[in-house]
Amino acid sequence: MTSLPNNGPIRLVTFDLYDTLVEADPPRWERFASAANRAGLPSDVDAFRVADRLAEDFYTIENGQAPIRDRAAEDIEAFRIAYTARMLEAAGLPHDLETAHRVREIYVGELDARKWRYRVFDDVTPTLGLLEEHGVKRAIVSNADADVTNFCLQMGFAKHMDLIVTSALIGWEKPDSRTFFAALEPLGVTPADAIHIGDQALSDVAGARAIGMGAALIDRYDRHRDDEHDALRVTSLTALAEIVVAHNRQFLSVIP
Repeated sequence: MTSLPNNGPIRLVTFDLYDTLVEADPPRWERFASAANRAGLPSDVDAFRVADRLAEDFYTIENGQAPIRDRAAEDIEAFRIAYTARMLEAAGLPHDLETAHRVREIYVGELDARKWRYRVFDDVTPTLGLLEEHGVKRAIVSNADADVTNFCLQMGFAKHMDLIVTSALIGWEKPDSRTFFAALEPLGVTPADAIHIGDQALSDVAGARAIGMGAALIDRYDRHRDDEHDALRVTSLTALAEIVVAHNRQFLSVIP
């Protein structure tokens, strides 16, 4: 399903950050599979890769009700245990409280030892360059617990963005419409003239479509169907950029 404007060119593409522009290295589900195995649970990476989508939906719903970062410390830990249990359940493994605690402790211990590392997807630079070449504005709209500007600078693509919006700074989380307007309004673009791409159907697709933006779902890990969401499903950012450029070529005027 496509969700592109029909009456004019696309003037702005907004991007989710995590699992859209960058990926944890190793990915989150590989870390969970490792922790589960160390806890004595027979598991494999593919099961956790699929389970990760359901666990992330759980996170989006919870975070939309009240940002996780703003909760009391004991409530944050309770949520993390519940998230781990949801991950285990979706992977077809025991998910009682004791098991979730054990896997969570191992998972956190490995994070403390190895730290989070991220890599930029190979298609990011070519995509941003193609959009820039054709006069399409670019912005990041990220749900994050702290300002992601320095992180994006370190990753090397901040210089190709017209704006970087972090939910922690503006006070709202996707899919709240105000999160998207925080990118649209400063750049002088209406929702009908923009498209958002991200990996989360509940926050990225639903949020964008609710205000009339176009929407694209980046499905790098083959976890969605083409007809499952009100969005264009793509497996690379380059594919979206090419679609945007082709769409804009239909119109005689050049994007200013």
